[in-house]
Amino acid sequence: MKLNKTLLATITATVFLHGCSNVEVAPLGTELVIPGEEKVIKDISDLLTNKLDEQYKGEKFLRDTHPKANACLHGTFKVQSDIAPEFQHGVFQPGAEHPVWMRLSNAVEEVTSDYAKDFRGLAMKLTKVDGDRVSMSERPYGPNYERVLLPHGDEKHTQDFLFLGHDAFFAAGPDDFFDFFSSSFLSFALTHPRGVYNIIKGEARRVNPLNISWNSVTGYALGGKNEKGVYQNVVRYALENCGTNYGDKPEKNNPDYMEQNIAKQLESGTACLDFYIQRQVNAEDMPVENALVPWDQKESPFIKIARIDIPSQTFTSEAQKEFCENISFNPWHSLEEHRPLGGINRARRIVMKDISDERLKANNVERFEPTGEERF
Repeated sequence: MKLNKTLLATITATVFLHGCSNVEVAPLGTELVIPGEEKVIKDISDLLTNKLDEQYKGEKFLRDTHPKANACLHGTFKVQSDIAPEFQHGVFQPGAEHPVWMRLSNAVEEVTSDYAKDFRGLAMKLTKVDGDRVSMSERPYGPNYERVLLPHGDEKHTQDFLFLGHDAFFAAGPDDFFDFFSSSFLSFALTHPRGVYNIIKGEARRVNPLNISWNSVTGYALGGKNEKGVYQNVVRYALENCGTNYGDKPEKNNPDYMEQNIAKQLESGTACLDFYIQRQVNAEDMPVENALVPWDQKESPFIKIARIDIPSQTFTSEAQKEFCENISFNPWHSLEEHRPLGGINRARRIVMKDISDERLKANNVERFEPTGEERF
């Protein structure tokens, strides 16, 4: 995605003159469903599934975004033994361990060279998770939107976390998300300057994905609600490297160098990532309904919750790559105590499920739930 200097200057000036967004602020510990949101989400789903059908007609269907994986890794999610009692909800039990699968990827809609500047993604699935799960069959939008809210029925013991290699998203909510995919980039840039500013800031050339500072960019409940119907905690998640990773510089003439750097490292070595939460302490500055806004670490510092240990392994076999291609990630593969919040997450519940269904059906793949013990 290349912008000329004049357009870039215009976008930057507009961002700082007019702020981030006019999205209504949800009170602390709550979320707001915008009237008409159900129609927008349905339009997003229809648009992206149709786009997927056209893009891969007659070919193997890849993901609509993040089609290129840099690595598919197994590891262990180990919770700190000394986490504060108010954060001991769901999978965050002191000393608990869960097998985990992680898929690291380039975000752009087509398979490109690792050298290209891009957002990066990390999807993580904890397994062997027990507890009350979020309902995929509830109907928050009324009787006319039942079709896409049928029970998920595919995963009963997992907890998914999604991350981007930046601290903010390119869309505040479902409206912006639809505009991004339904309009030209120039039109989107002129009408959504903060979104494009975030894209420019977030696109980067990386050496090893394990060195990236990862952020969930959307909010999640941590625990239940109090007697006033307000969530005890609302958090974002983050990952930070806690080891020394292989690779010195980007390799312009090697389109797969990031995969090769991780593979080289894990031939005989290990890796690790520290898992953090960032607590919402200010509804205005740390909004749930506006994913364009990064949450200030000075106002609310990261709190370490767990570590992901990645052992020495070989992950480049075709069997393991195919396994990872067929996994479905969705933040709504979740315990109720980690309920996804905000418009982007409400859209993900439906859109990601519909796109996953379309992709797996086209590839003649039956849904399955990973155990965390698979080895190839």
